[in-house]
Amino acid sequence: MNRTLRYGTLLAGSLLLGACGSDDAPSESELYPTPEFVDVDPSKTTTQLSGFAWDPEAFFINLVGCPFPDIRCAPFLLDEGPLYGFSAVQRSSIFAFDPITGGPTGDPIQSDELGVWTLQGVPSRTTVPFFVTSLPTGSLNPAANVPPGAYLPTVTLRPVVTHNSVCHVQEAASISTVGILEAVAKHLTATGSATQVADFVDTKKFASVAVFWNYQPGSPLLRAPGSCTTVKATANNAPVGQTFNVNWAPPGVLPPFLNQSKRGYFVDDQPATDGSGTKVSGLGITVVLLRATTSAPPQEITYTLVDPTPPYDPSHDNLVPDADPTQAPCALKNRVKERDGRVKGDQFNPWLFQRIAAPPLPGVITFAGNQMWRRNQPNGPEGALSPNLCLPLPPP
Repeated sequence: MNRTLRYGTLLAGSLLLGACGSDDAPSESELYPTPEFVDVDPSKTTTQLSGFAWDPEAFFINLVGCPFPDIRCAPFLLDEGPLYGFSAVQRSSIFAFDPITGGPTGDPIQSDELGVWTLQGVPSRTTVPFFVTSLPTGSLNPAANVPPGAYLPTVTLRPVVTHNSVCHVQEAASISTVGILEAVAKHLTATGSATQVADFVDTKKFASVAVFWNYQPGSPLLRAPGSCTTVKATANNAPVGQTFNVNWAPPGVLPPFLNQSKRGYFVDDQPATDGSGTKVSGLGITVVLLRATTSAPPQEITYTLVDPTPPYDPSHDNLVPDADPTQAPCALKNRVKERDGRVKGDQFNPWLFQRIAAPPLPGVITFAGNQMWRRNQPNGPEGALSPNLCLPLPPP
């Protein structure tokens, strides 16, 4: 995987030959003619995209149940990290989805045994982006200690602008049939709406199924769950769809009525602590469903990532220092302690993120893994764009 996740920089220079202020300047060489600049039409150029195929559900399961007793499993998606190998999807079929044509840019290619893939010949353009898509193929490493399951076709909701942009490494996520969406299907069935996981990719039943996983601010490779957050969906400034916040516990440990999936995920709304009544996910996982109807779906859905955790106020801190985080996880979230015991939560919460506007994509699962920003972070909604997006470079 090192061959694609590590990049060197190629430096090129030009040598100017000639005699400055001399009448003895050599005549133009016939062997090495003067270079001529040719302006290439960007519409006729192509881009190579490289990246990795991974299973976010499996990554988290291995994170909380670190399979290496002598190693601290940090939540970083690194090629040499102890967790990546157990979440990489082998032989996953990948292509770049083109919203203009409504289909792939070419034939799908397969990821290798480390989940690495490379797409050649993707058109270069600065306008409509592409979206990396994985087909319902592939599998985890047999050594991965994760309940196995099939995959659903998944579009990673991360725009890839292929001309004049930074497109080093792209993610191709795959959402399973035995994890987050199985939990939502079980919850719907238990509450009176019989649902199978396969229904989520049935265009006659759902116009859009979007799975959001919010991550904490930090390095673009950090995959630490952004606890106590949620997502709100609107179209034409009106709420749309059904929203379900999802949590996790070891498979089989919860009472049957909580409808855990085989991988341990379950629908569980946590109350926010700002008094608004907002329901959030303890792991930052939110699923937004838009059912198919006889009328046309909205052309665009706006997703707003929400962190209702209020800034830390020491004058209203009535929690004991070592409170049980399972009793009030969102209340404790903004109480980050220094080594000397001081609380510095006021620097971190609430987290922020720009709104996401995307068209409904029936027949596939939309996955958005979003890193949020700290309030005092320069790359925030009021500043530059997130460094993990593949968007055009700013003008010099």
